[in-house]
Amino acid sequence: MATVSPIRAITLTHNVLLKQLITKGRLIGITLFGLLPILLGWVIGRQSDDPLEAGVGFISYMGLSILIPVVALIFASASLGDTREDGTLVYLWLRPISRWSVTAGAWAASSTITLPLTVIPMTIAAILLDAGNTLILATILTAVLAGFAYCGIFLLLGLLVKNPVIWGLAYIFIWEAIVTSFAKPAAAIAVSGYSRAIITGRTGVEFERLFSPSQGTSIFMLIVIIAVSMGITTVRLSRIEVP
Repeated sequence: MATVSPIRAITLTHNVLLKQLITKGRLIGITLFGLLPILLGWVIGRQSDDPLEAGVGFISYMGLSILIPVVALIFASASLGDTREDGTLVYLWLRPISRWSVTAGAWAASSTITLPLTVIPMTIAAILLDAGNTLILATILTAVLAGFAYCGIFLLLGLLVKNPVIWGLAYIFIWEAIVTSFAKPAAAIAVSGYSRAIITGRTGVEFERLFSPSQGTSIFMLIVIIAVSMGITTVRLSRIEVP
């Protein structure tokens, strides 16, 4: 049997997994969750004396530290994790496609769902904050990069552990929210530190932070996080046995 080309293999994996990830319950729950930052953005925009500073703080903590990682966790951890648990991953194994193509397709599938469900509400919130185009464009750029990075991390998590949502929430609210606030080495390997650096750098709003890399360094490191997490996922896939 001839090996399927990488592009076709990625597309095949993306389409198969996308159908499994999209469920009515998930979409309704996440959509309702996404309404919260929109409502809060409108309230903050009406009450703040400095909408830009308030907006950057709100986008950084509500969007980049809560909404985006939680949504990415729900979909990315299920992308390969659920298919392995229920045995459907074997149908991809039976096709002549590389493990790397499976990883890329799974990452693309989870990103396809995560980005619209997070970038759109955060962009609407940025508009309602009434802080100008700078915040809107910075929000879009940062949300997209953070979404891609979190999908890479949680795609791997779904293969490594059982109950990845529980472990993922612990990672989001303990490691990225608390530990990185007190330990610079921890912040240097966390998505939140780099994503916040991008939005503060783009808007010129500075906050007192333990870790303040440049915009260029932050973008580069988020790309590295994506590549490394997907590389480890591919290695993991090549070593597991699917019944």
